[in-house]
Amino acid sequence: MTTRLDDPPLRFHDLAFLDDGGEVVVGRSDIDSYGVFPTDGAALVRELVAGRAPQAAAQWYAETYGETVDMGDFVETLRELRLVREDGEPAGAAPAAVRGQRLGRALFSAPAWCAYAALVAAAVLACALDGAMAPHPDNVFFVDSLVVVAAALLVGQIALTALHEAFHVLAGRRLGIRSRLRISRRMYFIVMETNLDGLAVVERRRRYLPILAGLVADAVVVAALTVVAYLTREAAVISGLCLALAFTTLLRMAWQLYLFLRTDIYHLIATATGCIDLDNAARALLKARVGALVSRGRPPLDLDAWHPRDLRMARWYAPLLVAGYAWMLALLALVLVPLLLHFWESAVLLTLTLSQLALALAIGVRERNANRRTT
Repeated sequence: MTTRLDDPPLRFHDLAFLDDGGEVVVGRSDIDSYGVFPTDGAALVRELVAGRAPQAAAQWYAETYGETVDMGDFVETLRELRLVREDGEPAGAAPAAVRGQRLGRALFSAPAWCAYAALVAAAVLACALDGAMAPHPDNVFFVDSLVVVAAALLVGQIALTALHEAFHVLAGRRLGIRSRLRISRRMYFIVMETNLDGLAVVERRRRYLPILAGLVADAVVVAALTVVAYLTREAAVISGLCLALAFTTLLRMAWQLYLFLRTDIYHLIATATGCIDLDNAARALLKARVGALVSRGRPPLDLDAWHPRDLRMARWYAPLLVAGYAWMLALLALVLVPLLLHFWESAVLLTLTLSQLALALAIGVRERNANRRTT
């Protein structure tokens, strides 16, 4: 829809404004649609929301800031963000009560934190009293049957991953935002993800817990499994299963340092630095530097498309991005490949054993058929 300066005042949905590091986040919490505006741009939005017509708002902006604004483009941006209420469009639904808010507050209350700390301390004590409780790759093979090991870890880690995401969801809902869970993928990994877009209009210091809540859940799970393994150490299978799940949960925690997958740690860094798209800015910076080294004489890549803060932070984040790849390769070589080789060796042994049985069966059938022909 084309906007003209002589248009009447625009109508808007209920908007939220959050001043954040010299910029302002403006958006709708009912549909999780947000935009980041400079302070003067946010002030212009407020004038339009207050009832100024586009022409009057443009004049106000010029008088206040000494610059002109392309009001047509500005309003079109607001429409793309679905902030403007068009003719015939109903008002956005009033925010409904967020389910799970009370449970979220209980999970992150002072008594809960004390319980979590006590559980971690108990796990450390269990490892000190019995070294077999300490994490080790051999803990994965808690029974001789690899089929049982694989099935138990698959089912167990699916459940524990869901718990990880549930902590994200509930940490968000305790703040009243509409956090929700979805299934996605990162490269060749199938992952569960929590949508926390509503944090965009939550002050920065209150965003950290929802971002880190999944790691809190993982740490509590590892501690709880270690304690249960210690208490049930006379029951080898139960204790072994707990240690296997504890070790594989620690692996999931280690994967959070795969920063190139935009993990929880990445979102923590981006939030702490106030960046908008730190990952892509760092990738563009790396590409520009590599291109400058291998393609001398070619014009450098244009980095002006990225936010200045993102580019400034990308200079120190880019090495961390590369370190994430190095960490993945190290974990692959030191832990995952040995585990896979163990499974592979057992699979080869199983194949050889079954081949012997098949060969013996074939010889037996052949001899039986030969005997029938001679009688």
